[in-house]
Amino acid sequence: MEENNDTPEEGSDDGAPAEDLSATAYAVLGILSVNGEKLSAGEIKQRTTFALRFFYWAPAVSHIRRELRRLLTLGLVQDSEVSLGGSRRAQVFHITRSGERTLRRWVAEGDDDAVIVKDPTLLRVFLGRGVPLPKLLDLLDARLRRVDEDIRDVVWAHRRAEEMGLIPHEDRRYTMAVSQYSLRALYFELGNLRQLRDTLAGFDSEAFRHDTRWPREDIPFRPAD
Repeated sequence: MEENNDTPEEGSDDGAPAEDLSATAYAVLGILSVNGEKLSAGEIKQRTTFALRFFYWAPAVSHIRRELRRLLTLGLVQDSEVSLGGSRRAQVFHITRSGERTLRRWVAEGDDDAVIVKDPTLLRVFLGRGVPLPKLLDLLDARLRRVDEDIRDVVWAHRRAEEMGLIPHEDRRYTMAVSQYSLRALYFELGNLRQLRDTLAGFDSEAFRHDTRWPREDIPFRPAD
């Protein structure tokens, strides 16, 4: 595939109306826009998984390819081929000037979209009546380990970005601000999950009667005169 020139002029007001594209399409445009790179669908998937999964979601490669085909048709991205060594080649994509304008317009014209939260762990706990308590505690323990690992991933990413000279950088202030927000949210989630686990563990009154962490001595009560 030959790489075409960017046909839209810088001053033209072209591009797809915001309502014609999904939020995932704009996420793809955003990933292509952040560092001005040429990326394959698989590389876009890797970036979305690492950068967006804590506050949006990580679409499947098939979904990304579907959005890229539509973005190509609309002239918001262009494609080319790069060599991977030997006879192997990959199709890569980059955002056009029209795509940049469409992306900025969508961001600026955003409305108060409803936030949809899908947390299967909390749903299972919410519906946990009749399930053995240790099973629910195991679910929360697994979630706690996963969040702790996510925190380590984000901290590593911040340190790696600094090592590579990507931060501080004026073009990445907004992405970094959201990444820091996501890190704070993960720390809050860790605390909330621990409190939820403690609450559930407290349902086992028999276990508490056998908890010898502190001596069960009589505590004298001496009211003040």
